[in-house]
Amino acid sequence: MSLGLVGRKVGMTRIFTDDGTAIPVTVLDVSNNRITQIKTPDTDGYSAVQVAYGTRRASRVAKAQAGHYAKAGVEAGSVLSEFTTTPEKLAELTVGSTLSVEMFAVGQKVDVSGTTLGKGFSSAITFHRIALLTVTPSRTTCLAPSAWRRIRAACFRVSAWLVNLVT
Repeated sequence: MSLGLVGRKVGMTRIFTDDGTAIPVTVLDVSNNRITQIKTPDTDGYSAVQVAYGTRRASRVAKAQAGHYAKAGVEAGSVLSEFTTTPEKLAELTVGSTLSVEMFAVGQKVDVSGTTLGKGFSSAITFHRIALLTVTPSRTTCLAPSAWRRIRAACFRVSAWLVNLVT
């Protein structure tokens, strides 16, 4: 693995080429990545860089983390991530310095991973729509709580079943 940056998605835009085609682009905020610790094979058994991103109030940081940030001489961050790298790259870095996008070359391919926000049970048919669809014109379907849990957990598979139930 190589050295990387931590950031957050700001939004989407597009870039137009000379021939007029639009290329969709994701805009990321990767500013203020601070090195909090450099782990070497001598002290830790492997070589890695610990990076903090974002800001966090001092009252919201645990005492152990506050001591870790104070030792590095950096502001507390909301995200603390670690990147394994080669010992040769570790020689170029110092604790407390800031990483920026200048470490990447133009045209270099990068791996990007993200975390979803998590929308719960939102899907094409939500739980509330399932409850409405199970009411038939002739009678009202009454399901046990365990059945509701099964329906909620299988929102995608239940859509075909609901069509047969309503008709």
